Amino acid sequence: MEWILIVAWLLIINGGLGGQYILNWMGNQPEFTGGRKIDISPGVMTWWREASKLVWALVAVTVEIIRGKQIKFLWPGLLSLTTIIICAFTGVIENIGFFYLPRYYSPHIFAPYINVYLAFLPFFGKLLFNAPIRRVHWIGITLVIIGLSIPHLPYLIGSRIDPKTVLDSTAIIWIIIINCCLCSQQILNNKTVQTALPNVGPNALVVWREIWKMIFISLAILIVPLVGNYMNANMPDSIQAKAFESRVLEKLDNNKKEYLLNYYSLTDDNYILKKDINERAESNIKEIFSSVEYHRFFALFQGNILPDNWLPILFVIAAGLTGYIYSFGFFKLSKFSAHFWVPYTNVYLALLPFIMFLFGKEVTVYQIAGAAVVTAGLMVGVMDYSRNKVEEIKKRY
Repeated sequence: MEWILIVAWLLIINGGLGGQYILNWMGNQPEFTGGRKIDISPGVMTWWREASKLVWALVAVTVEIIRGKQIKFLWPGLLSLTTIIICAFTGVIENIGFFYLPRYYSPHIFAPYINVYLAFLPFFGKLLFNAPIRRVHWIGITLVIIGLSIPHLPYLIGSRIDPKTVLDSTAIIWIIIINCCLCSQQILNNKTVQTALPNVGPNALVVWREIWKMIFISLAILIVPLVGNYMNANMPDSIQAKAFESRVLEKLDNNKKEYLLNYYSLTDDNYILKKDINERAESNIKEIFSSVEYHRFFALFQGNILPDNWLPILFVIAAGLTGYIYSFGFFKLSKFSAHFWVPYTNVYLALLPFIMFLFGKEVTVYQIAGAAVVTAGLMVGVMDYSRNKVEEIKKRY
């Protein structure tokens, strides 16, 4: 019966995670949001996603209370809450990245790289829970590395490829950040369940995590733009000519180009801002730089939480529902050491290329093969159960 429960939840989590990627991507594509430019920042999208998850989790907890669950069992304890708070902080960072990457890349391009941390989970399992590291783990890691390399074979042999299939430096930085966040979350999920007070269920843990995620993202949306404004992040005194032309002027119409060039003059290899600019011009310049997302960090949090175009938010709210479902499943299964089961939550990676093909994306044989090999590697590393029984981690209230 325990195995049936595990397999059922693994299927549900796979569906939730796969749906999350697709909904995040659709919410960032003008072709699905009325043809208008996506002018909603990843931070605002994250706010709405966490608000949606919190609402769904609160509904679930309310149902539990109506059915007789005592309110005292909603309190996980200070130790468990501490891990939840840390988990919520890394979760907000991770989700911002998950809304940034789909703007520029199809999910089947970047998703396998986001899950590289899974190949290293056995070592964390050994460190934290004294779980054995076996030969199949090394085989799995080898397959993951090979699978990640396969989509780049055309580039290595000199073939022409679509530039959008090659991750730029910003995307690589986000992939590293997301891997670190996801790895910490899997470990913290284990610790959260391990240290939670008796009879505290997954819904209560999801509610507390979403409350803290809402606190963190709300503070970020409120404070970060103020810091950016104080630092004049969207009105640089000096900017390299190449960056100014490629990251600003290329994205503007002729009127806005002329307006900016009235206040920036080319000196040597830099555009220099003129002095003694009036307040109105200063406001206009900041608005123009902000519209092209010149400062990539501060652009992550800019904008009002009540956007002009609500269609992207509808996709985000739907992503919040799938996010609640798989979060519940993660807490449900976190009574087992993460490296025994988490790799199986990523079987959807092998299916993503085919799903994106149905959406009309150009999918190569190399990408399909790479996703399949990565998925196989993640699962091979944990499939030797013949001499290793899956047992629950020891509870420590």
